[in-house]
Amino acid sequence: MDSAATLAAAETMTSSLLSDLETLVNIDSGTYIPAGVAQVADELRPRFEALGCAVEMVPGSSDLGPQMIARRSGQGRARVALIGHMDTVFPDGEAQRRPFELRDGRAYGPGVFDMKGGLLVGLYALRLLSEAGEAPYSELTFLCNSDEEIGSPTSRSLVAQIARSADAVLVLEPSADVERLTTARKGVGMYRLDVQGRSAHAGVEPRRGRNAILELAYRILSLHALNGEIEGVTVNVGVVSGGERPNVVAEHAHALIDVRATDQAGLTAIEDALRQVAAEAPHVPDTQVSLSGRFEHQPFPQNEQTMRLFALAEAEGQALGLTLQSAATGGASDGNTAAGLGIPTLDGLGPAGGLAHNPGEYVVVESFPLRIALLAGLLRRIDAANPVD
Repeated sequence: MDSAATLAAAETMTSSLLSDLETLVNIDSGTYIPAGVAQVADELRPRFEALGCAVEMVPGSSDLGPQMIARRSGQGRARVALIGHMDTVFPDGEAQRRPFELRDGRAYGPGVFDMKGGLLVGLYALRLLSEAGEAPYSELTFLCNSDEEIGSPTSRSLVAQIARSADAVLVLEPSADVERLTTARKGVGMYRLDVQGRSAHAGVEPRRGRNAILELAYRILSLHALNGEIEGVTVNVGVVSGGERPNVVAEHAHALIDVRATDQAGLTAIEDALRQVAAEAPHVPDTQVSLSGRFEHQPFPQNEQTMRLFALAEAEGQALGLTLQSAATGGASDGNTAAGLGIPTLDGLGPAGGLAHNPGEYVVVESFPLRIALLAGLLRRIDAANPVD
């Protein structure tokens, strides 16, 4: 089947896909709603099995839902992994407050863009190929995980395991534009700075106290001064907490810090800089400062491996009438884990839309057949070019 015929076949699937999308979007599957995440998996499982996939369920932790892995053997040479997530950022009851809606060529609802639409792009690309009698891969592994929105703490090792066994990893996160794919992402670190002081009565004997909030304020100034000092690195103190009562000198205070870096050199440099801030001589005598945390997501650099994958996608895009552009973003995904292991990785293959994590979140309906056809054609090209690295 050529690219034009693939697109025509994908367009006939739009109605069915939108019906499935409505089903998924109307399930509350916030990360901390394990029953809802499991319900999404229950909806997807028979759809994968109908395509000849063997489905494995990996139980989650007590407060998180399961991971689902669909595997299918094919007729080709390449081992390919598809990755998407079933969880959203929204609270319980959100789907009832604003259920799935179609309006003016767009679909709305919690998780429609990030990333239930992407899960269905992957599923329908496999369905299209299956109905055409094609399986252009030796082994295809499709991971649907349950905790990406909080950094994949329980599924990251599974992402890594699957990526290590693949010749290429394709991530189904969405894109702001149907002609844009993600070829680089910043690494993301989460750090905590704690200050220990000494409490005292703020009115009677404040001199006996050592104000942890004041010391933390000095450190926050030092942290934000790091912005612009290291190429590709950003630092943001996003949460500050300290003290218990206004009439007590604060004994303890802490700050939560978001740190991002485009490459390993920046990551190493900013970790050193954070330690230096924590080790500064105290401005408030007798206070102690400690730093904890780490980079949860390694940088996803735009390298030769990724760009070879992008070139294959670009060629398929041209066959579909698309002029694809490569783009970098500051946000992280499971693609960071795969790319950080040196596996050829391409991201942003889900549908086009916008306003992720926002009540106005949407996808552009006409982007679905284009992205389904693009993914199906990309799988063919990866298999023909294998090894891609």
